Amino acid sequence: MTKLNLIFILVLAVCSKAAFSQNKINILNFNGDTGYVHESKAVAVAMIEELGEENDWNITTTSDPAFFTISNLSQFDVIVFNNNCGTDGPIFEPDEQKSFQQFIRSGGGFVAIHCAGAVWHETGDFKEWYEKLVGTRLVAHPSVQKAKLTIENRNHISTLHLPVDWEVTDEWHYFNYNPRENVNVLISLEESSYTGKEKMNGDHPATWYHEYDGGRSFFTTFGHIIETYKDDNFRKIVEGGIKWAAKLDGEYDFEPIQKNLMLDLDANQDVVIEDGNRVSKWTNQVASSLAKHFVKRDSGRTVPGSGRPSLMINSPDIRGHNTLIFNRQELVNDQEDVFDHLLTGSGYTWFAVLAPYTQLIELEDVNSFFGNLRNGDKYEGIWGCLTDGNRPWIGSRSGKTFGRWDVNNPMVLAEDSLETDRYYLIMGRMGAGTGEVTVELFINDAAAPVASSPYPVFSESNASKMVIGQERDAVNHPGRESFSGEISRFLLYDRPLSAEEMKIMVNKLMLDYNIQK
Repeated sequence: MTKLNLIFILVLAVCSKAAFSQNKINILNFNGDTGYVHESKAVAVAMIEELGEENDWNITTTSDPAFFTISNLSQFDVIVFNNNCGTDGPIFEPDEQKSFQQFIRSGGGFVAIHCAGAVWHETGDFKEWYEKLVGTRLVAHPSVQKAKLTIENRNHISTLHLPVDWEVTDEWHYFNYNPRENVNVLISLEESSYTGKEKMNGDHPATWYHEYDGGRSFFTTFGHIIETYKDDNFRKIVEGGIKWAAKLDGEYDFEPIQKNLMLDLDANQDVVIEDGNRVSKWTNQVASSLAKHFVKRDSGRTVPGSGRPSLMINSPDIRGHNTLIFNRQELVNDQEDVFDHLLTGSGYTWFAVLAPYTQLIELEDVNSFFGNLRNGDKYEGIWGCLTDGNRPWIGSRSGKTFGRWDVNNPMVLAEDSLETDRYYLIMGRMGAGTGEVTVELFINDAAAPVASSPYPVFSESNASKMVIGQERDAVNHPGRESFSGEISRFLLYDRPLSAEEMKIMVNKLMLDYNIQK
């Protein structure tokens, strides 16, 4: 695969997000040494080849640095430096160094295992460049021993599988400087769990990733002993590192579960702006849905156009995704009856990727980021809200009785408040059926709801138009019960997703939007 082809595939992936994940990737499994050679070298080489078979990747294995030409490297998506040491002299000639740099600068991926951080004797500017590519330089280590690991980020594709309490026997390097300021640390060592003077003053990164000089770099210090390469946890770390380096981590190929998906509002897709960055229309990405567009509405506004949210491009907090900023504003869908069945038996599941601001208090504890409550009578519908202090709550209103929060209209309220200006994944789910079902609220995790309540399904419930940024099509007082904050993604299903489906969606969304638990 040439770099031109890789760029073409990435372009296709933006247009059709499922396409990229269906293509093979090409990996160079490089293990050329100068100096120390690990007893685990053969099993390390075999591990990458086995991962290739398991994932249908194309693997090329070589120990010959002369293979590093621009023509050869242009065929690959990722180069793995597979526990190869450079302790006694340079591995590469100057032309080979330049070819490798060109590969990285053209957007290539790099995965470095264990002694790949001890390539010490390269010539010219390449030495410093390579050290920055890895993130730091290995200096020394105590004897092989067991140590306890801290998983700092469980949302990365390489760490999703790791246990809460994890102890590993291996050789633990320390470095010439702490890389933390320049990389994204995934796993660190608890220095009190091993003996030896080779420590990092209490902050000891062990696995990390970062973008550098146009490419992607992933490093893990694991990998000295043979047993490490047979450990499923370690193999999945490397597998995830390769996928991330090859841009197969979900950032480019996120695809929500499709069954019964009614709404997918994505701030990266089909947002129409006017007057600078004011949003006039946000289009649903579910082509088969009758609810096509969410549009501005001036009815009831004393200042025309004041109800339009703003579009922020490439928010750095959520991996460069776009987001809509709401300050007591809303976008309204014109379909009156499309969502009625959510309350009368189908149930629902929704996901909101959002960041709250300080709420502008109007009606106490009603700051809605979406809803389709009916105007007047008993106001039946569904909604997602924040209290004045940013405690999330959700509800289904049956229309049996009028009551803001009673047995027929429960307030399913989280115990803790959200931090302002921080992104969260908020989720709501209601069971299917015509009797009593359960309404559940989840935050950043699908393992267990943070709040739940029984709900009596009422067959005569008749909700209204769906609105984003507001609890209803509130033409009588627009903005009064609205949300202040950012919304980057909103998805709605007309069924309760299973526990396994919830887990899949949470993992994908948390990774794709870089949301930290």
